[in-house]
Amino acid sequence: MFISILGNIDVSNFKIMFPLVATTGFIDGIHPCAIAILIFFIAFLLTLQRAFKNILALGAVYIFIIFLTYLLVGVGLLSGIMFFGQHHFFAKVGSVLLIILGVMNLRDVFLPRLKLGLKIPRISNEKIRALLEKATLPTVAIAAFLVGLCSIPCSGGIYAAITALLASQTTFLTGFLYLILYNFMFVLPLIIILILAANPYTLLKFGEWQQQHRKQQKIVMGLFMLALGVAILTFII
Repeated sequence: MFISILGNIDVSNFKIMFPLVATTGFIDGIHPCAIAILIFFIAFLLTLQRAFKNILALGAVYIFIIFLTYLLVGVGLLSGIMFFGQHHFFAKVGSVLLIILGVMNLRDVFLPRLKLGLKIPRISNEKIRALLEKATLPTVAIAAFLVGLCSIPCSGGIYAAITALLASQTTFLTGFLYLILYNFMFVLPLIIILILAANPYTLLKFGEWQQQHRKQQKIVMGLFMLALGVAILTFII
């Protein structure tokens, strides 16, 4: 159904591109990688009995650095694609990558014994947690930068495909504005979780729900990646 809908739309149209970019950005933002780290960070601050104002400030820095890191990666990718001029080629490459990552997401669920799962590397994960435990502005900023970089392999397939699509359908300025929208929607789930930190019980329940439904999240993410990749290859490029 998703593919058939895409086949009948003009993605260069603002009324189509805007919700497409916003929706894919939000879906990309609900992957377990960055959310799990933010929950850990807020839970740790709560154990220190920090004031919510302090949690809000450090959490806002964390989210902004992730936003900025992802935006810079997207701008670099958009610039590179437009510089080489092979818009459709890179869109195809991004779509194929998206399909591969979608398959890997599903493989992690149904064939968990296979290695090379889509997650933040263990060494980086431990480093990030160590930095967050210090709970200072510099360490939080560094940790967020590492999260932004290390989570790209985990969910960056959608980002790469959308960026390549923007390069083939828009100007650089328009594409840049869409990237701002995409990345705002990407961090929106983190903003919501940060607000939930005002109520420790709600945050705890959300963390439990997220842990209990990791497999379902990966299945939904994998299927979405597959559908989007196939749809772009088949109907848009």
